[in-house]
Amino acid sequence: MKLYVINDYKSKYPALSGRTLTDALIRECLGREDLIIERTDNGKPYIAGPDSACCCVSVSHDKETFALLVSDRNVGLDIQYCRDVKADRIAARFFSEEEAAYVAEDNTESRFFTLWTRKEAYSKYTGLGMEQIMKKEPVPNDGEVLFTDLMLADGCYCSICSERIGKEGGQMPDEIQISYRK
Repeated sequence: MKLYVINDYKSKYPALSGRTLTDALIRECLGREDLIIERTDNGKPYIAGPDSACCCVSVSHDKETFALLVSDRNVGLDIQYCRDVKADRIAARFFSEEEAAYVAEDNTESRFFTLWTRKEAYSKYTGLGMEQIMKKEPVPNDGEVLFTDLMLADGCYCSICSERIGKEGGQMPDEIQISYRK
């Protein structure tokens, strides 16, 4: 797995926005201007054509940071910068009762942002997007998937959701290479 992180990404292509900007950033990170990037009905990008069998992608952005995760199998990625939020209100609206209670137990930003990035990464992994979050579906903790939580520079929470690999009962994350770009 490789994680590409671009800071100040909007200045790279100032004339582009939305999906056009995202596609340009994916192509830049992968060094392939010829990539065919398409989307599912829910907006999840994927590489189409002859490169599709070996390259699954997930993207996220917050503030001026863009992140692209590339893998040989389905993945989901989310990044969120720590900021003042009404964690209890958001948890009541989007988290299951158990998740909201977990956040409320010590009411730290760490628990909230770790769980929020996991929820978004999982929703991108499944391809259901915000639909899954709106239904208050809990993040699975039964070993169905593996979460890798990272802290990127400057208080940016990052969660990666991937298929569980390894022997039964064990969870072995892939090695994650991180490439920071300007």
